[in-house]
Amino acid sequence: MPNHWAGQSAASRLSSFAVRMGQLPRWRTSVPIFPAIRSFPVVERYGFVWVWTGDATRADPAKLHHLGWAENPDWAYGGGLYHVNCDYRLMIDNLMDLTHETYVHAGSIGQKEIDESPVSTKTEDNTVVTSRFMNNIMPPPFWAMALRGNHLADDVPVDRWQICRFTPPSHVLIEVGVAHAGKGGYDADPQYKASSVVVDFITPETETSIWYFWGMARNFNPRDKALTASIREGQGKIFSEDLAILESQQRNLLARPARKLLNLNIDAGGVQSRRILDRIIAEERQSPTTEAMPVNR
Repeated sequence: MPNHWAGQSAASRLSSFAVRMGQLPRWRTSVPIFPAIRSFPVVERYGFVWVWTGDATRADPAKLHHLGWAENPDWAYGGGLYHVNCDYRLMIDNLMDLTHETYVHAGSIGQKEIDESPVSTKTEDNTVVTSRFMNNIMPPPFWAMALRGNHLADDVPVDRWQICRFTPPSHVLIEVGVAHAGKGGYDADPQYKASSVVVDFITPETETSIWYFWGMARNFNPRDKALTASIREGQGKIFSEDLAILESQQRNLLARPARKLLNLNIDAGGVQSRRILDRIIAEERQSPTTEAMPVNR
């Protein structure tokens, strides 16, 4: 994948190596010589430690994503970390086409209207945006819970939206939400809606494994810690369902390397994201450059 800023949570920290002189055998008269350990530029921002893994002279903190919600007290964030045995591009495919919610997440965020609603995909420079809007539908269980969390009725029709944004090397931020039907949908006044940003930061570990940092930032009832915990628990279960599907997909690809992925019209977001990655990787092979990304929160 492209060189990048990779992030790790401030809570996890980076591992360190130390030699305790008092633990050396008595017959040792000197500290053993260790091979040089490579260092990397790091920046701590937005609750993540971002590590630049490319040419240190090209490290530029200005290339980090601006996460306004992370610096705004009117927003709350809750998330977690999963280790997933799959190619990082499979996770990007999964996040840029949410049609699978109808089938994989039927008990939480899935509903038939997702499969029935058209998808719009566009590319803006190195960003891919996939959008879906569903009007006058009933909220699925997860969003009914979110409406209650914002002191809104959960048994009335709503307008629902999903706006997925991919930026290289492997970040996907998804605007999601529901508003009481007829109140303006995505542009509805906050008093009529429950909306959030799904945060997906993917750090490749190997060609077939990743560290997946997931979370949700919201701007309704941000000081309700119980609501934050409830949303995090629900989201964690949803992403664990994705994990099982993605690891099975990776096993099938390894078992049948001659087979190519079948792309449908709904896969346009993932296809366009892969094209951007292919182009950036090709450019870096000609002239090494670097991007930025997170490892943990």
